[in-house]
Amino acid sequence: MSKKKIILGVLAVGFLWWLFFGGSEKWKEEVQLSDGRIIVIHRETIREGGGDEISINSSGSKPKEHRIQFTNPDGSGKKIEWRSTKMTPSNRPEISLILDIENGHPVLYGSVFVRDGCENYLKYVFKNDRWDEENLPEKFPERKTNLLIRDGTSMPRFVDLEDKKKMNSQVGYAKSLRKVGPNREICGSD
Repeated sequence: MSKKKIILGVLAVGFLWWLFFGGSEKWKEEVQLSDGRIIVIHRETIREGGGDEISINSSGSKPKEHRIQFTNPDGSGKKIEWRSTKMTPSNRPEISLILDIENGHPVLYGSVFVRDGCENYLKYVFKNDRWDEENLPEKFPERKTNLLIRDGTSMPRFVDLEDKKKMNSQVGYAKSLRKVGPNREICGSD
């Protein structure tokens, strides 16, 4: 067997393994903070094989973990990483929706499905070199999502603000993912 055929065979097996059993998807994304500043973050979705019918019929895999890395916009040059920690009953990670700075600290708002038709919004604050979950009140001011909602295979390498606006407005994304609040828990239609 020729060296070229062996290499092609190994590449094909590797691609099929990734397609059916996982892999990761990485991209950079512009994020506009509430004070108007624009930062670039690095995002990654770690995937694993299996999942529900939708996963099996589309890519053969499902998200296992979401990661966001960025340089603290406070000028310190400090690198910060957030990793999803909460899981849905069907073992999918929470979805990150907003990255911002509040009272001088990075914050991340997300959403996690807790039971059929219901999800909770979450808030994490980065202080003392770690992310802590902060309990949200039952009601709080609504905020528009500033992170890319889409999370699939074949992600673009870089997503600017204009492309993100177009992608996030696509049909099929629940309204509850396009915003955070005004209620901590959302059940039923949005």
